[in-house]
Amino acid sequence: MLLQPIDLEKEKKKLENFRQTFDFSKQQLVLLKVELGDKIYNEKLHQNLLTLIQQNNEEITFKNQKLGKLKTDLENLKANLQKMKDLGDRLGALKIRADDIKTLKQLFKANGFVNFISSVYLQELCHAANERFYRLTNQKLSLEISEDNNFQVRDFLNGGKTRSIKTLSGGQVFQAALSLALALADNIQKITESNQNFFFLDEGFGSLDKDSLNIVFDTLKLLRKENRIVGVISHVEEMQQEIDTHLRIVNDEERGSIIKTSWSL
Repeated sequence: MLLQPIDLEKEKKKLENFRQTFDFSKQQLVLLKVELGDKIYNEKLHQNLLTLIQQNNEEITFKNQKLGKLKTDLENLKANLQKMKDLGDRLGALKIRADDIKTLKQLFKANGFVNFISSVYLQELCHAANERFYRLTNQKLSLEISEDNNFQVRDFLNGGKTRSIKTLSGGQVFQAALSLALALADNIQKITESNQNFFFLDEGFGSLDKDSLNIVFDTLKLLRKENRIVGVISHVEEMQQEIDTHLRIVNDEERGSIIKTSWSL
């Protein structure tokens, strides 16, 4: 063994490395002793901690599995909720259709359909008449149809409350009747595609007071601006004075009724 060659430099280097490692380990040992202080290793406690860590890991795994199941259940609930909403929408549409069918069934009983169509036309007629009646009353009144298809008046000077049409004055009744009649005439003219634009009135003006007659005169004058030809049948003297062009019927005892024209008088 003594005769075997030895690399002294290499061995010295190994020795130097060992010493450095040994010194570093001693320093580390000192630091560890300082850090540990009076602490001692308890193997039983160590094993208990390892057991507790394992239990915690198992519980985490179980709860993760449970969380995954809850997420799946949540997705299923969302899908079922969407299905329920879709079914609710379909049910709502079916209920509306059922109500429509019920309405149609009621309409085709006896005069139900005729009454329904009449109500629709009456509403349209009232709406068309209001375009004129609202202006004639200086935006004070409008006509409405009640649930039992009777006319009523909405009074905008009285907070927009409704009242019976019987509460209108004589002049206002004339305006309402004229507005309805003209609306009906316009509708008939539209349906028949007629070009005639004249209108006859026989309203019994003799029952109107002076103020109401003034309203009638003003209303008839407004019709002229609409390029309408209006014929008025009346025995009221004031009416004859207001209308320049007229035919007068005179009762002659011998010859009977004689027609006299205003332009030949």
